[in-house]
Amino acid sequence: MTKDRLSASRRLDVALALVAQADYSAALEVAKAAVDADNDWDEAHFALGDIYERVGETGNAINAFRHYLVLDPGDRMGAEVRLTLLGAATLRDRLPPDYVRALFDDYAPRFESSLRDRLSYRGPELLFEAIRPQLPHMLRPLDVLDLGCGTGLVAEVFAGYVDAMDGIDLSPRMIGRARAKGLYRNLVAGDITDMPDGLAAEYSLVIAADVLNYLGDLAPALRAARARMRTGALMVFSLEHGDAFPFDLGPGQRFRHHQRAIGEWLTECGFGLVSDTLGVLRQEKGNPVEGRIILARACNAVNILAGDIPNDLIPPMDQGSASGSTVH
Repeated sequence: MTKDRLSASRRLDVALALVAQADYSAALEVAKAAVDADNDWDEAHFALGDIYERVGETGNAINAFRHYLVLDPGDRMGAEVRLTLLGAATLRDRLPPDYVRALFDDYAPRFESSLRDRLSYRGPELLFEAIRPQLPHMLRPLDVLDLGCGTGLVAEVFAGYVDAMDGIDLSPRMIGRARAKGLYRNLVAGDITDMPDGLAAEYSLVIAADVLNYLGDLAPALRAARARMRTGALMVFSLEHGDAFPFDLGPGQRFRHHQRAIGEWLTECGFGLVSDTLGVLRQEKGNPVEGRIILARACNAVNILAGDIPNDLIPPMDQGSASGSTVH
């Protein structure tokens, strides 16, 4: 660490401590001093942009985030996301993978306590309720692929009902936490839009709990999932509900998807919609986050062109699973 970087690091630590105390004016002055000490330190520019945004100096925040991107084009801290929310960058079709990986590597140690205790997260339970009526009729062996498996919360809910479960996640630290639970057959660090080696060729069920929220355009992920599914297999996933077609970026830095766009992507990628229910995925700043729980079936080309799913591929469903119902 250079002398300038050391000085900048000490000043930035003070600035972040002041942010934690909501003393943004003082934090701004110290963050500026950190940048002056080492103008080539990307993290200092990002922190400065964050503080500028907090005090309402949008123009300066935009400049600081843009300076950060010059220093870190991979954008592991998510400056482009911040610029998009500030109206200063074009909406992309996904969040930067380096940013998502770094975000969840850092989040891994406190991930479960944060979601369960602070945010009342129940995505895996809602997905299980959507799939439960189908379980007696599903293709066997019931091998499952958990997309964006995180620390293994989905496996904790589903493990007793399936034959084997594999998981994939961008974050190696999340994978490490999931592996410690001993519930997965195989765990792979990788991108769900480009399935790496180490996964099975075909699955009877694919689960994606709150991972597709980090993608705008769902087609690459749905297409990759369909390529690993047997015809007649099921996919169940959660999305945050949005009113903008086909998607927009919400204040929580996750994408929200329009219902019609979801249906179009499913058809395009080889799926037939089985059910679409509404449910509260989590609490955020004291407010419920409404999501869609989508259940879809992998169809062959003939079914897709005909615009339907053959009756022999649709087992009976509970009344509560009908399209458009609400789960609380």
